[in-house]
Amino acid sequence: MHKPARIWLGVFTAGFAVIVALFLVTLFTQPAEGGLTRIGRVSETAFGWRSVPPPIPMTAVRGWEPAEADILVIGDSFSMYYAWQSPLVAAGYKVATTHWDRTGPLCTDFPAWLQSIGFHGRLVILESIERLLPERLEQAQACATMARRPLKSLPVPTGSPSQPPPPRRLNWTSPLMTGLVTWRNTRQIVRTDGVVDVEHERFGDYIFSSPVAEGCRQFSSPVCDKSLFLTADRTNRELQPADADFMAAFARRAAPVQVMWMVVPNKTTVYLDTRNARAFADRADALGIGPDLFAMAQAQRLNIIDLYWPNDTHWSMQGQVYFGGRMREAVQAALAVPSSRERP
Repeated sequence: MHKPARIWLGVFTAGFAVIVALFLVTLFTQPAEGGLTRIGRVSETAFGWRSVPPPIPMTAVRGWEPAEADILVIGDSFSMYYAWQSPLVAAGYKVATTHWDRTGPLCTDFPAWLQSIGFHGRLVILESIERLLPERLEQAQACATMARRPLKSLPVPTGSPSQPPPPRRLNWTSPLMTGLVTWRNTRQIVRTDGVVDVEHERFGDYIFSSPVAEGCRQFSSPVCDKSLFLTADRTNRELQPADADFMAAFARRAAPVQVMWMVVPNKTTVYLDTRNARAFADRADALGIGPDLFAMAQAQRLNIIDLYWPNDTHWSMQGQVYFGGRMREAVQAALAVPSSRERP
């Protein structure tokens, strides 16, 4: 064999060996199940949850269209599981759930818009994660008229949202470099004592890892003294008492329909920046615009393991059921008082 041919054969063999090695590393890298492990390309084996979720009966995982409902929920991804709503359904309420993306900004004509979609119930719950609420409130303050279009509820899950931890499986679908990048990112997180900003080729510094005090009391993941968080939790504007004032005024304008605000604290606020938005939460509690989930989360994060998933930014099913129970209590208290159209 000529020398150039031997050189090219050696290069091809070496390249082929590298590709096979990368393929095998990715193949045996557990596919990411959580939003944060997926976006940050961090090991699911290290940060996946291992706790046993509470059962959620499918009889309580139901939805109605707005025209049929007692309660209309306008929410975000925290409401898409139909899990926190299940205690309300179990208590006998007909709940319609839709998304902020489907309604558009909630404008000055919100009461007329409710009539236009055929809602005849007594209560609207406006659920929003903390980090996105400032933008949603700013949009509401800047608009007068909501879009008049048919409004459908979100699809109801076909199976129970409460499932056991996913089993280990081979990763056939991820890009070739996924395994190596995941190993590198996870190694950096585990070996670093402080905060690690995880770079993403499209999103940049989109997530970060951080040590969590008493983390192994709060997370069931194998790496439990640290957790993963969204960078936007810290870069988006902090909620202020003036926001609570606007939310109270918005609720008053909707009468006789009652409006309850359901502000879900950021995962970062619960486990790291525990004083974030506290002035807002205190003002909101004083105005009575909705239950104080900030205080509830602080009270329960050491009692409920995986209140938020370690590999995700959302509540676990434990968190969904706990906060759903508190929302049921708040709803029952609110609806125990007759509305203005029911009073003699």
